[in-house]
Amino acid sequence: MNSITDALIPVLALILVGFLIQRTNFLPPTFWPSAEKLTYFLLMPATLIHNLAGKQIGTLPWLKILLTVEGAVLASAVLVTLWWFANRRMGGPAFTSLFQGGVRFNTFVALALAENLFGRDGLFLAAMGAGFMIILINVLCVSAFSLAVTNGKRVDPKRFLTDLLRNPLIIGCVIGVGLNALGLKLPLAIDGILALGGKAAFPVGLMAVGAAYRAENLMLHWHPLVVTSTVQFLCKPLIAWGLATSLGLSGMALTVAVLLFSVPTAPSAYILSRQMGGDHDSMAAIITVQTCLSFVTLPLTIWLLR
Repeated sequence: MNSITDALIPVLALILVGFLIQRTNFLPPTFWPSAEKLTYFLLMPATLIHNLAGKQIGTLPWLKILLTVEGAVLASAVLVTLWWFANRRMGGPAFTSLFQGGVRFNTFVALALAENLFGRDGLFLAAMGAGFMIILINVLCVSAFSLAVTNGKRVDPKRFLTDLLRNPLIIGCVIGVGLNALGLKLPLAIDGILALGGKAAFPVGLMAVGAAYRAENLMLHWHPLVVTSTVQFLCKPLIAWGLATSLGLSGMALTVAVLLFSVPTAPSAYILSRQMGGDHDSMAAIITVQTCLSFVTLPLTIWLLR
């Protein structure tokens, strides 16, 4: 329980800091759009390149982990999309929050829990699984925005392709994976710059979530809150467990694979929502509520796995 609390309290604390800064006018309101833009175009790509480049998978069951995490991500994307098709009264921007709330995962919490539970071996397994998911998740989420946020216009294939090719998160993923595939290592100084810049993405993103949080949004957006929380904390862990066991994963590898799909959604979802025209109010509510719920769901999930 202490490992879960230690991983989640910093997340909630930084959301609270952003909330208090906004409410006390400690910083001018114009600060937050600039901070979000900095995070989206520079800090988040930096952390993606740093985390994806230079990973060595060795003799680990990487193929089974790859199939498990990619399959679970695709299944969750299909689930929320089917729900939207059955409830088309929800607008496109609101759907993007539903999509991100059910597909993304909080890398920080997942890695912290894996390390606390299993040490360096667990951390490496979790980082490998997260690395496999990052490109697919970002491609799916950017695609959801391009297809759903059309402002009443028909879907433009050229715009859709342009959004994918120009998205800084996808560019960061491609650079990181490309360096890894080619066996190239970044110079220590460059890697240090990326690591240092990337560390700022997490706190700035969480404070931006807190600054956007409105208590009244909980009731206003209760429907996507219920749907995304059900997918995030019930459907995804079960799907991941089913895929992992069917592929023969067991022990630490099985637990880590399921753990990746048991954490709340990512703070980066809010930044993407702001930059691509999504419903950022509902996204802020989803991130905050899922983080609070995970104090209950994560101990239960870990207890069941053990």
